[in-house]
Amino acid sequence: MSKYSVLNLWNQHFGKQNEVFDYAGRRMLKSACGNQNSSYEPTIEHVRPLSQGGKDVIENIVICNWKTNEEKADRFPHWNVNGMRFHARKKKYISNGYDVIKEG
Repeated sequence: MSKYSVLNLWNQHFGKQNEVFDYAGRRMLKSACGNQNSSYEPTIEHVRPLSQGGKDVIENIVICNWKTNEEKADRFPHWNVNGMRFHARKKKYISNGYDVIKEG
């Protein structure tokens, strides 16, 4: 659980865009924020999971489709989602910050 709101983070990252794709290529709709019945619901994903010492800070958070979030689960630093392989890379000069990198 995060102290951040998906809608607030959406507005910070994507502004007025109503449709974007997450790092795994899955479609997300702003109108689906909070709609658990939607295939396009965006969620908050901690790149380094809280269960593995990750922090609930902006630098450790990405917005992704709920399916991507569910597939990744608590995997870190390598994981497979939507048929692709990813890993987390520590951000330089930012403690607790990670980037998601597609492999191969």
